[in-house]
Amino acid sequence: MADSQKNWYELDNAASIYPYSSNRQWICGYRIGFVLKEDIDPEILKQAVRDIMPRFPSYFVQLRFGYFWPYLEKTMAMPIIEEEHLHPILPTPRWYTNVPAMKIIYYKRRLCFETFHGIADGGATITVLKALTAQYLRLKGIEIPESDLIVDINEKPLEEETTDCFKKVYDPKKKGMTRKETVSYQHPVHPILNYNRLFEGLVPVEDIKKPCKEKDVTITELLTAVFIYSIYQNSPESNKKPIKISVPVSLRPIFGFNSMRNFSLFTNIGAVLKSDKSSTIDDILEAIKGKLKEGTQKEVLEQNITMNVNTASNPIVKILPNGLKRQVLKIGYKNGQQKFACTLSNLGVCKMPPEMKEHIDRMEVFLGGPRNAVGCAVNSIDDKLNIAFNVASKQTDIVRTFYKTLADMGMHIRVESSDWR
Repeated sequence: MADSQKNWYELDNAASIYPYSSNRQWICGYRIGFVLKEDIDPEILKQAVRDIMPRFPSYFVQLRFGYFWPYLEKTMAMPIIEEEHLHPILPTPRWYTNVPAMKIIYYKRRLCFETFHGIADGGATITVLKALTAQYLRLKGIEIPESDLIVDINEKPLEEETTDCFKKVYDPKKKGMTRKETVSYQHPVHPILNYNRLFEGLVPVEDIKKPCKEKDVTITELLTAVFIYSIYQNSPESNKKPIKISVPVSLRPIFGFNSMRNFSLFTNIGAVLKSDKSSTIDDILEAIKGKLKEGTQKEVLEQNITMNVNTASNPIVKILPNGLKRQVLKIGYKNGQQKFACTLSNLGVCKMPPEMKEHIDRMEVFLGGPRNAVGCAVNSIDDKLNIAFNVASKQTDIVRTFYKTLADMGMHIRVESSDWR
């Protein structure tokens, strides 16, 4: 039976940790959405969701727990579609109930997916979001032409989309990497239960391209350096640990697989800075420049994948019952979290047909994750760069410093927040 016709799926290699690391305090999830130019019609939205569900069988699933491993069970039950009334990306037990492990949120002009990371990464979710939005607009009478930028929902799912592509890349003959790595400084954040603050900084793309060109760095490198600098400026002078940012990298363009599941890896980039706060943005760029490129070389990624697949394939790990496995993997996850301070995810430019783009104001991405971390996500549609943060506390020190630093570099930035106090 082809994977696309299965009723259940094994978790992919990257997803295997997420069911064990989520709890009632926070979730391994994220939010990706569009802000349209007109208010959402909920009835048309429901029909659009029904229309796209058969095309993405590995996405509309429910997390289940077997004796040895959790798995994803396909469901054609209607996913949770609701008008927003709570803080976003809140911890809920929805992956342990009889509804899909994701939900679709709308509020006025905003249309979002909140997705459990065990289902898919952001690259896959953007594909589903674009297909849903295109179908929604078509049902409203707007002509959206067929395009290679939007998945055809009338086509059958490809087997490659639903399989674990990490196993396709895995080569047992290759040498795996080591997990040994220095720990990072951890900025203290005081989380509030059932609370999540969102911040969006909208910057013209041309404004950020200018300093990138002057400093001969990529947008991701520049923003990573500003993130490190913002943490550094708000850290105690007694800190002697490196400050590292975790940057996810999509493997799709590198290995040529069009996965609709998780197919990305993380690389940690950072620097040890002077304790007297005299280190500058340029100092940080000098320390991290080229490190992202080094960490995304095909050979390095293959070694990383080999290490991860070898761990999951370990006979001892495989035979541990779920209860014991949860404890072991939780320890491993917590150790991994100590290797970086925060995450910065750049999902790049969201491309779509112009007929569709004219009905969309902007794209929004917010990371979920550990309740003591500040998450940053970056994306753009045409000339508008959206640099978004979420944090589960009233603290705004890092976020304020970040946006102020961009303004000091000459960028015009408009900041919006769900609760700026």
